[in-house]
Amino acid sequence: MSGRNIQKYIQGVLAISLLLPIRSVGGNCTNTTLKLFDDQIQAVQKSVRTNVQDEFCNKNAPMGFHAYMGSTKTIAKGVVWVYDKVVTNTHNAYSATTGKFTTPVQGLYMFSYSTMSDPGKWSHAGLYVNGKIRSWQICSNGGGKNQWLTSSNTAILLLQEDDVVYVASFHLDATIRGFLSDFGGAKLH
Repeated sequence: MSGRNIQKYIQGVLAISLLLPIRSVGGNCTNTTLKLFDDQIQAVQKSVRTNVQDEFCNKNAPMGFHAYMGSTKTIAKGVVWVYDKVVTNTHNAYSATTGKFTTPVQGLYMFSYSTMSDPGKWSHAGLYVNGKIRSWQICSNGGGKNQWLTSSNTAILLLQEDDVVYVASFHLDATIRGFLSDFGGAKLH
């Protein structure tokens, strides 16, 4: 539901909740009584408007997330990598359950993802937007027993509201080292 639809919904609920308890008043309603009623309605409208704007309409507020994997994992090709330890998530747009970031608003975004592979392991990370790969990264570690390799990549993408961004392996299963593999993004403009 978009911010505009939510605002209309809240206004409708507010109007109904204000009108239901009103009973017809017998006698003279003075200007003072009507003024008090108008002031109360305006105060409630201002409060709702402020809450709606703060939550849904502040498109210029800093927006970003950063998360890392809490444990070493082997993940099948095509399965979304879930970075389950969230460090920053300003608009709750990243889900530590699904591993997906959903853009709250249209804009220019920057994403960064890094992967560490254990000796003899590999990963082929792709940054996907709505199921289409937009950036690639390979960490192929054929080294000795004590050699760990890290690979990273950054992508700057123009995205629409509700685009879904995530990392997944585009070639073979991947073994990803916990605590040293992360994913983050921020809205630039």
